[in-house]
Amino acid sequence: MYLETSKDILNLALALAVIGLSFLIGWILVYWLLILRRVVQVLHGLEEGVRKFSELVTFIREKLESSASYLSVLAVGAKELAGYIMKLRTDKKGKKKV
Repeated sequence: MYLETSKDILNLALALAVIGLSFLIGWILVYWLLILRRVVQVLHGLEEGVRKFSELVTFIREKLESSASYLSVLAVGAKELAGYIMKLRTDKKGKKKV
């Protein structure tokens, strides 16, 4: 028989404890790796979102820079249009008084 002395029972208990502890450490390691994998996925998604936001900001900046060159032309046109309208109003007021 294998369990003849108390030392044999102690060795068996120690072996079961080591096996249980190894299983527990392996289980914890698996969960840590799953958590780490999920964190990496979240960070990758966050990085993708930041990249898309950066591209959006760059796109808007380029559009604003290209529109800024047209803005001066539009401002001059609006100024001339306002002057023309003011001239028409003053001409109409002058004709009504006569």
